[in-house]
Amino acid sequence: MYTISKYSFKEFRISPGHRANYAILCNPEFAQNQWGLKYHPTNDYAGEYKILALFSHPQIPVRYGEGKDVLYKDGKFVLSQSYIVMTHFEGEDVVEYYKKSGMPDQAQMKLVIQYFASATLPLTHIHAKKHIHSDIKPGHLILNPTTGVMGLIDLECAIKEGEIIRGMSKDYASPEQKEMIKLLRTGEDDKSVLKKVQMRASSDLYSVGLIFYQVLTGKLWQTANVIPQEINKAIPDKLNRIILGLLEENPNNRIQSAEALKAELEVI
Repeated sequence: MYTISKYSFKEFRISPGHRANYAILCNPEFAQNQWGLKYHPTNDYAGEYKILALFSHPQIPVRYGEGKDVLYKDGKFVLSQSYIVMTHFEGEDVVEYYKKSGMPDQAQMKLVIQYFASATLPLTHIHAKKHIHSDIKPGHLILNPTTGVMGLIDLECAIKEGEIIRGMSKDYASPEQKEMIKLLRTGEDDKSVLKKVQMRASSDLYSVGLIFYQVLTGKLWQTANVIPQEINKAIPDKLNRIILGLLEENPNNRIQSAEALKAELEVI
């Protein structure tokens, strides 16, 4: 048995692309599989804990506690850890799910569209609060195939519109994120960078487009660099256009809002 502060768990996992460990709590006062704990020796979760207080949506975790304390295994000291406790979402990384089940065929296409339409709901909520998730990748979209709903997790990199980004996932970053990082690395100050590049809702949608493309084709857009329908003939023409509309390099030419994306998906 592991413990951090008053929280107990039997096992933990490290998901692909994540630095932090994650565990489902088994404290008797908690309902089974209700709360999860993310922990790491050097991460600071105070920012994510504060940001989560801004949102109230069933597809975004509810915060419960955060802090820094010692991790014990069977009563023996292991290491000091920072941690955050929040609601646990049943399911798995949406790309990993489709790696197991295979590239969607025509019969499965309606479900894939339904899953991604559900992902627009928490994004709409975040964007309405003038925030951007800023780190959307497969491991942050948790698909529950039983309910057909995707949860949006890990908001530690979330920012207000017009702020400097706090990090990015290279394979799922928008052109704006990459350009911002590039400018910052040259030594430009924040004010100068923000005059040239700004993050907005469509940056999150580009990342959604990359994941959508990967689910439909089994390949990364950056390496395949062909329209999705050339790889998967089961993709309807309209969905093919939607994916390309999400992956526009110029943010002004991209699908502009999660609401607009949902509306387009619903008429396929």
